[in-house]
Amino acid sequence: MLLAPVGIYFFSYFHRIAPAVVVADLMAAFSPTAAMLGLLSAVYPWIFAAMALPAGTLADTAGPRWTLTAGATFMALGAIVFGVAPTFCVAVVGRVLVGLGASVILIAWLRLGAAWARPEETARLAGLTQTVGAIGGLVGTAPLALLVARLGWRASFVAIGAVTGLVGAACALIVRDRPRESGLTRAVPAAAGGFGDVVRAAGAVVANWASWPPVLTSAGIYATFLTFVGLWGVPYLVQVYGLSRVAAAGYTAWAAAGILIGAISIGWLSDRLLVRRRLPLIAFAALYAALWYPLAIPDGPRVPLPWFAPLCFLLGLTSSVVAVVFAVVPEVNDPRRPGVAIGFCNIPSFTGIAVLQWLSGAMLDAGFAGEVVDGVRVYPFAAYRSIFILCAALATGAAIAALGVRETRCRNVWVGPRAE
Repeated sequence: MLLAPVGIYFFSYFHRIAPAVVVADLMAAFSPTAAMLGLLSAVYPWIFAAMALPAGTLADTAGPRWTLTAGATFMALGAIVFGVAPTFCVAVVGRVLVGLGASVILIAWLRLGAAWARPEETARLAGLTQTVGAIGGLVGTAPLALLVARLGWRASFVAIGAVTGLVGAACALIVRDRPRESGLTRAVPAAAGGFGDVVRAAGAVVANWASWPPVLTSAGIYATFLTFVGLWGVPYLVQVYGLSRVAAAGYTAWAAAGILIGAISIGWLSDRLLVRRRLPLIAFAALYAALWYPLAIPDGPRVPLPWFAPLCFLLGLTSSVVAVVFAVVPEVNDPRRPGVAIGFCNIPSFTGIAVLQWLSGAMLDAGFAGEVVDGVRVYPFAAYRSIFILCAALATGAAIAALGVRETRCRNVWVGPRAE
């Protein structure tokens, strides 16, 4: 019941990272400008933000089984279109299809977990998704580069699309939305029917003050983490410290190692050891914010290079606390609509990623001193530090938001009207 959805989530994260490996191939094939490549990169966060509540609606109405299957099908089709694209515009269409498919996976997977897992296991289940995502992200780097070297980028993406489609087919055959559909007995809150009920449920989640502190915490952590590790970390190490691209990527890869350990351990800490949500969110959000300050001290020295591996590892480890957010938000909302509540978590996070990645690029351009090497702009240390100062401020805001999280003790504490 878990293996097929986990495989689909693996590919959703893999597809998110994969295009970075073939940038040079895309430039050779389509001769795009940097702005056009930026558009290709920005497809994901904007689609995720736009699809957050619709994805939750699909998970609650169509059910996780068919939502996961449809998502995998769209990802498979998009990867194949991307691989055979005759023009850059068609390649963008392929990425849009992949983004649409991937945008429903996490919410449907967590919705499935809400039906199959015990309440005290939900944070660990969310942590498992981050662990699988981190593995997918790692496979979407060096292993994909080896595959591309062997098959070429077009054949590689067609093959990846085919495998993604097979995993989706397995999901359709194996997964069942509720234990009773497999002959098991476990009481699961029934979802109210009708589109109007879903719209009202979404409005109730947004209007519930207890929904906001955890999602703002998640947004501040996730947006700053991906802006550094997924966008500017490698260029910063290359341009400021003079490292090769491979060596720089080796340092930032420690962040994925931190997620691999943190996602499961923090979920277990919340679910089993503490049986708390608020305390781990506050503690890890505060530590995450503190890690930004060595990078952000105005007029201070550069962080010593040997510090970067442990710094990236700890950023990944502490950022994993966002898994607890996916557990606590459904616990403070209507238990009949966990998909809508989980979907709401994605709106601030992915909107924040899209805006911050654009804004950080504008800040770098504002600090550009005119140096160009081999056609590539070289940004000064001060320009990068301006980004880190902004990230430190946003991470601090996330830690402050965590103080407002309502403690649930790992159970649903919603007090609104319930079905008879």
